[in-house]
Amino acid sequence: MKTLLALVAVAALAGNLIAADEKKADKPKFTAGSCCDKADKKGEKCAHKCCVEAAKDNKACEKCNKPAKK
Repeated sequence: MKTLLALVAVAALAGNLIAADEKKADKPKFTAGSCCDKADKKGEKCAHKCCVEAAKDNKACEKCNKPAKK
């Protein structure tokens, strides 16, 4: 029984470590060179209407921050 408990604890810890690594590997919030990226680098928020609306939902504007093409 102790062995089973130890294995469950190790598996839970390993799962947390993997999740932490995935968070570090997240893509940048803004596309490099976009209006939002430039404002963020200045420590400001983009003032474009579309970007302000997206920021209200805690998102990046899809018009100005197009996803990378595959």
